[in-house]
Amino acid sequence: MASLHESTWKKAGIYEAILNSTYSIQRSHDLVLGLAEKWCPETKSFIFSWGEATITLEDMIISGYSVLGSSVLSPLETDEQKSTAEKLKQTRTELGRTGWNKAN
Repeated sequence: MASLHESTWKKAGIYEAILNSTYSIQRSHDLVLGLAEKWCPETKSFIFSWGEATITLEDMIISGYSVLGSSVLSPLETDEQKSTAEKLKQTRTELGRTGWNKAN
């Protein structure tokens, strides 16, 4: 069906949406369990060492990121990953000192 209607769908701006709606997402039990360990039901967010984060699968797809791959809780492998994680932790600490999250 895609080969027959691809050009029409692209002109209408719905080609990617149609492809996304037919995509089969395979479950990764390790990823689900790893993230579940970090879930906070009170804030409806994930609590990491560098702060809180909430993101949906739709957010990932809209942003153009792959929903496949390693868990964010996997051990850091490269120096760049380790450096980035350290910068996130430092920034979180600095922001905590500035009162950025306090109501006015």
